[in-house]
Amino acid sequence: MGSFAEPRPNPPTAVAFLAAVLKGNAQTQEGFSNDRERVQDFVGRRLNEDFALVQRLSHSCTPDQILSAYIDVWQKSGRKRSIMSASHKELIPLKLPFPPNDEFGNFEPTITSDGNTIYFARFANTGDKRVRGKGSDIFVTHRVRQSGEWPGMAGDWTPPERLPDTVNAVDAVDLEPRITADGKTLYFMSTRPGGLGGYDIWMAHKQPNGEWSPAQNLGPNINTADHDHCFMPLGLPGQDDTAQFISTRPREAGGQPSDDIYVTKMENGAWQASRRYESKLLDSIRFKCRLNTVERDGLILGVVTVHDMATFHRMVFVHYDPTTKEWKGPIIDAPFNQPGVDGACPMFTADGDKMIWSARYDRGPGLIADAEGNGSVCDLFWLKTSDVIAYYKAKAGLS
Repeated sequence: MGSFAEPRPNPPTAVAFLAAVLKGNAQTQEGFSNDRERVQDFVGRRLNEDFALVQRLSHSCTPDQILSAYIDVWQKSGRKRSIMSASHKELIPLKLPFPPNDEFGNFEPTITSDGNTIYFARFANTGDKRVRGKGSDIFVTHRVRQSGEWPGMAGDWTPPERLPDTVNAVDAVDLEPRITADGKTLYFMSTRPGGLGGYDIWMAHKQPNGEWSPAQNLGPNINTADHDHCFMPLGLPGQDDTAQFISTRPREAGGQPSDDIYVTKMENGAWQASRRYESKLLDSIRFKCRLNTVERDGLILGVVTVHDMATFHRMVFVHYDPTTKEWKGPIIDAPFNQPGVDGACPMFTADGDKMIWSARYDRGPGLIADAEGNGSVCDLFWLKTSDVIAYYKAKAGLS
């Protein structure tokens, strides 16, 4: 990030807007919408980056103290001093605007190829009465206005809407949506009746008229009597037709449940019988509940989400060696993991440019998502994939 654009916005207006952002006052933020052009450069992506850095460096400060620190930095920016220059190695999550973030929270997002549609889950216990019954439902938001660099600003995105009953089920846990690159198929996990086990993987197709077909269970090639969830692309070179997911099925008859990765291949329009994906490194990571893979800047990065239900939910980084065809370490914790704070389950855009996920970094410790479909209010965050990979390379000592 460079220095602030000139001319700078009216300081009182900008400072008032910043105070509203720091204190989470969406109504006050909306009140400044008429000053949008004047404060756009000040409160756009740069504001998110700057505030995240100040907040990260000042965990014990009150919002007013953080505001004072920011104003001090802002004033010094007249000498074209970027507050990122002294901390260019930091990996700071960037927060999406309000909306799509709101008071009810957004969990486990997936994003379309154009970056303009985000699907996510929402818990009933966070207060949105549109979630039918107990558990969680899947919602969607669209970017309908382009006001500069992605993700834009408040007002660019539609308020989240619940997907229809053809996708969501009453009194069920519907989580972990994943939209395919063509935007036509939505995979997700559900505890609804008609499945084979506790968690099953389901899918729904978007019709030419925009309506969603009734959700279908992926069947016994994928689902078992155990928990099967997090249906994601394998993401390795030459394996575009292969998906991977997490299953707790025992490795052998009569054995204990085991959180393992399974893979399945699409042939003749159908997912084939799944098999366990063996990797010494990945097998060594306990409580894994998702693997996301991206190839960028000469590295194949793996982001593993680890989740001990209602205890922790965080991310670790690894990488894949295409020469040996093995996953390798070092296993590095995401620097923004926080004790007692839910924050994991990322998705990458189809082109691999961005990573998006949900977390409570600005809200502090709270209920970690549990097996019954309860959770806390989380917000959507994102980072450029190149920044994540640069961080991993630096920490791992890779050239």
